[in-house]
Amino acid sequence: MRELYYSWYSICSEKVLICLLEKDLPFEDRHIDLFDFDQVKDDYLSINPAGVVPTLVDGGRPIAESTIINEYLEDVAPQPRLRPRDPHRCAEMRSWVQRFQDIVFPAVGLLSQVAFIAGELNRRWPPEQLEVLIRRKVSEERVGRQLRAVQGALTAEEVSSAVGRVERVLVDVERLLGDGRDWLAGSYSLADAAAAPNLYRLDIIGRGEMVACRPAVAAWYRRMTTRTAFLRTYEYSPSVRPV
Repeated sequence: MRELYYSWYSICSEKVLICLLEKDLPFEDRHIDLFDFDQVKDDYLSINPAGVVPTLVDGGRPIAESTIINEYLEDVAPQPRLRPRDPHRCAEMRSWVQRFQDIVFPAVGLLSQVAFIAGELNRRWPPEQLEVLIRRKVSEERVGRQLRAVQGALTAEEVSSAVGRVERVLVDVERLLGDGRDWLAGSYSLADAAAAPNLYRLDIIGRGEMVACRPAVAAWYRRMTTRTAFLRTYEYSPSVRPV
């Protein structure tokens, strides 16, 4: 049996859901409520000691990290292909996956903290208890960032820097797709699956103009959002919108 431990408001979870649904792979969904800190409870840490989502458990064996999970799914279920056959195109695909994971995702995560995550955490928990729960997170970097977010200590400069990092990547995407290419690596691939939930998050936190102001990026985003797998992904993620 294949199980996916995921969260409704996790960009990385959505990235894996898109891949699973593109391949029409059956799985049991196991929701982890990040606002209730399910990710740092003992039963989940026994599956993923890093205390992050998603985790795919396939045949009783856990696989963590969304990029690794999607590559694994491509290996075990290579049809339909989400990895180009041509080695150069494949390298190009992996480069885009990495750029969205290493540059865009952390920046969009910070913007999400400001837009709704910190507010929802403060709504659910009293300050003293919230700090205790946040400090249970495994990553010291995540602890520090989220404490600052819920305390309203993220600065305008940090927000501006996050916007700038996203825009620099989107400038490069606009240049690439502006030459007539429909997808990042030529055909639809894991790179587009990695990008899609980041662009969707920008849209729902009120920063959709970063996509809309670039014609080729906007057309690419429209192509992604009409795919069946994308639409089905957000049936699993109904509460991702800011509260």
